[in-house]
Amino acid sequence: MRRIFIMSNMIMMVIAIVAPLTHAQSASRDSGKASDVKKETQELISAMQNYSVEQRDKALKEAKQAIEKLDSRISDLGDRVDKSWDKMNQKSRETAQSNLKALRKQRTELAESYGSLKTSSGNAWTEMKKGFSDAYQAVSHSWEKATNEFDKSNK
Repeated sequence: MRRIFIMSNMIMMVIAIVAPLTHAQSASRDSGKASDVKKETQELISAMQNYSVEQRDKALKEAKQAIEKLDSRISDLGDRVDKSWDKMNQKSRETAQSNLKALRKQRTELAESYGSLKTSSGNAWTEMKKGFSDAYQAVSHSWEKATNEFDKSNK
């Protein structure tokens, strides 16, 4: 019995220590994201412009990593909206839903551009790089807009 009591106290202490740290990490992860996304978008577009068809594998790897990071950010934004839903007024809810819908639509278009980039022939490589870069920039811009509007309406 005493062991159970000691273990439960230890678990409570761990939770008391870890929970605030997790919240602080989450808050710090959210701050500055818009500027991070802008910077990363510009870096990706610049890098994509410089990749030759011979460097396709490297370009595709970098593009995939950028998409995965963007997917994570979109998911985080959706989670933030879900957690704040009960506190949001009707207009904020509609705006958030509309922004997330547009963001997901553009993300689908980005996936199509990535697919075209993966299968492009040597002659179409330059065109496909531009199409992918444009689609990525559009999704990044939409994510920034959605995040800014969400943050503004939930202050």
